[in-house]
Amino acid sequence: MLLILKSLLTLAITDVNPADYGYDLYDYVPIPEPTYQEIVLAKLKEIVTTGFTIEEFQKAMIFICLMRFIIYSIKYNPITSFKISAIGFVSCVLWGIALNDCVGVYYPILEFNPLLTNILNEETLFREEAEMRAYYRIGQTMFRQMSGDIYHFQWIKPVFDLLPEKYNSISGPIYEYITRDLLGVVQKFYKSNIRQLMPFIIYIGWVRVGKKYCPYHIRWHFTFVTLYNSFITYIFSCTLRAKFFISSTLIPQGRIEEAIDIQIYLGAVAFVHITFVMLAMLHAVFSQYFYVPFLTYSVELHIGKRPVKSIYSGGYTSWQDDFLFYNIKFRESMRLWWGFLGRGTKKQREKRKKNRRKKK
Repeated sequence: MLLILKSLLTLAITDVNPADYGYDLYDYVPIPEPTYQEIVLAKLKEIVTTGFTIEEFQKAMIFICLMRFIIYSIKYNPITSFKISAIGFVSCVLWGIALNDCVGVYYPILEFNPLLTNILNEETLFREEAEMRAYYRIGQTMFRQMSGDIYHFQWIKPVFDLLPEKYNSISGPIYEYITRDLLGVVQKFYKSNIRQLMPFIIYIGWVRVGKKYCPYHIRWHFTFVTLYNSFITYIFSCTLRAKFFISSTLIPQGRIEEAIDIQIYLGAVAFVHITFVMLAMLHAVFSQYFYVPFLTYSVELHIGKRPVKSIYSGGYTSWQDDFLFYNIKFRESMRLWWGFLGRGTKKQREKRKKNRRKKK
């Protein structure tokens, strides 16, 4: 049968006459391959018009981490370089989790900003694949239930077999509950009660109680992410309520111009928020810090100042040189620029002035 199909296919192909379509077989013009410059320019044009995907940004963070490992391996040694790079990578992962949550919540309003188009397409594809995987798991579960293979923890059967037969009326229902229902009850309890508290449990256990074994850079970013998660839900709820207001009130009432204006604002909010988290990831992977009025000050009240003498603590935090805890000036607390990556301090500026005077 396969030979017959192959012969029919070859006959169909050979029966096609290119002259019938207005061209000859020898008139093909080879398409030149694009140069590296054209590829780079096309990618830059795509980023400027439709943005880039979360996967591309995460790959860039991994590439930066590997480059830092190579550079610090030459400067110090592979072990020290691995520790420095791993600390920055862990802090970057913390913000990466926040970025995924941010994209997931803003999914209904990503279409309102053209610079988030690629992220929207990526998230749509991810949700479709997740839905297919969920259907597959449901089908597998239903098949197992129909076949009777729904038992778990069967390795405890020898323990129940050791009990006397007179206790079967008690041990039988217990064994049935453990093998049939216990796993589902534990999973439901974890999803409804523990999963939402896991970040706080890890934060308390590792950053607060076990801070001796947690580097300062990770503690700083973990505390910032925890503080960020405590109030960012209000921003999420406001944006989603505004989206619901558009679909439930403005559009049914024919107030199209107002709906378009709010959509522009929502797209801007989503873009600024996602950009902020990406910049935080960029600072984290470089073992750097950033200053946000009030928030950074609150974080450092909890974990203290950066140990300057440690090479694993990263840098720079010039605001710590100027701030006096519990005696801070409002003007300094609202300052946004502290030099490139927080590098400029008063002491450094004074040293530069002295060096310039000596040169003169």
